[in-house]
Amino acid sequence: MANRVLVGTSEEFPAGELKAVKVEGESIVVARVSSGVCAVKNKCAHLPLPLAGGKLEGDSIVCPWHNSKYEMCSGENQDWVAGLLGIKMPNWSRSLISFGKKPQPLTTYIVIEEDGKVYVEI
Repeated sequence: MANRVLVGTSEEFPAGELKAVKVEGESIVVARVSSGVCAVKNKCAHLPLPLAGGKLEGDSIVCPWHNSKYEMCSGENQDWVAGLLGIKMPNWSRSLISFGKKPQPLTTYIVIEEDGKVYVEI
């Protein structure tokens, strides 16, 4: 059974900002997007590097290391290994940067927002 953990108040998660939090020893990135507050594991699906230094583009999180783009609430991959350290790379180079890995989704968590508080189930 999932454990509901308080991660902060609603005001601590303004729209358009990523916030890294620790939940039971797990690093998680939380963000408010158009559909509400969502949370993903603070680890890119391509390489186990942190996503917290990335950016939000609409409802998507972009990895700061190799520009992979994921839908924040579902974790679905939208663009796989599009660049390196924020620099767009030509399409032919994607297979080199991807190290032969196929696109994968992010690990997501259920987020509950009620009475001005934000909880993550883990």
